[in-house]
Amino acid sequence: MELYIVPIFNGIASNGQNLSEFIDSYPDIEIGYLFVNYVIAQLTDLPFFLLLSIHILIIVPLYITAMKWREQLSPVLFMFIFYMIFYQESLSIVRQSIALSFSMLAFTFFWEKKFIRYFLYMAIAFLFHQTAVIALSFPLVYLMVDKFSIQKYYYAYIGIILAFGLLFLNLDNILIWMIENDYIDLKFLKYTSAGDTFTPVLGTANFVVKIVIIAYIIYVMVLYKSDTILKFFLIMAILDMLFSLCALIVQPLDRISLYYRLISCISLPYIIFNYPVFFTEEDTPYTRPFEGVFCFLLFAYWFYVYMLGNYDDTADYQISSTLFI
Repeated sequence: MELYIVPIFNGIASNGQNLSEFIDSYPDIEIGYLFVNYVIAQLTDLPFFLLLSIHILIIVPLYITAMKWREQLSPVLFMFIFYMIFYQESLSIVRQSIALSFSMLAFTFFWEKKFIRYFLYMAIAFLFHQTAVIALSFPLVYLMVDKFSIQKYYYAYIGIILAFGLLFLNLDNILIWMIENDYIDLKFLKYTSAGDTFTPVLGTANFVVKIVIIAYIIYVMVLYKSDTILKFFLIMAILDMLFSLCALIVQPLDRISLYYRLISCISLPYIIFNYPVFFTEEDTPYTRPFEGVFCFLLFAYWFYVYMLGNYDDTADYQISSTLFI
């Protein structure tokens, strides 16, 4: 906050710029985020109110999304998953977090076939972070799995995954070649081995959670008729895993996986609610407690990655080993 949010906000009053001049002075920052800064600065000089506004812009669209799905999933579980797998990171990547939230709300309107609202909210998301364009893949993937059955086009899907793997292995060379030939801006050099972000990210805990989610979706698909929504959730989970693997080579690519990761806020509660798995004891059926299992797993993930690991310096409190001696 002190290194990123506050300096921009305080600069508005100290520089005496109008809105146009203020936006022009930060060409690498999206207009939506700068506009929010400028409006709040006209009302108060306290950064607290800017931070409050940012969190409203992150949480409210997600809450609306959860409530719009409430007949098909638990909004409480939706928000719990959000807090466990993403909220801590939203404290540092505020622009993309706002874009992610509006992208999720936009996809909900696509699901409801309200396409004007879908494009409106996608436009708002893009105004806060250009990576929002990634969320345009949500409806494309859904339409793809709806039209092209995984069972029927099995080899085609395998080919796509292998092609992605080849891209992953050569990603660094591809980026450097595109920069050297002026296909993309020089500022993207920092996302290559020539920059300072060419380092691993997260670790085993991240992939354990993703593998468990993928295994659970496949398990449900085997038990139930594999309909379009389950296939969509599976592809989203796999894309989350693949882009996280890419982040082992180029760390900022973890930002891409965040879009697919947040779909878990819908997929897990939706599957638990609509595809219950039973076991029988003395001829009495009982629902398998997957909800409790995932709550425990995600809480353990949150505690390990953010509290103990302080990933992205987002821990509210550091856990000291001396507390346990």
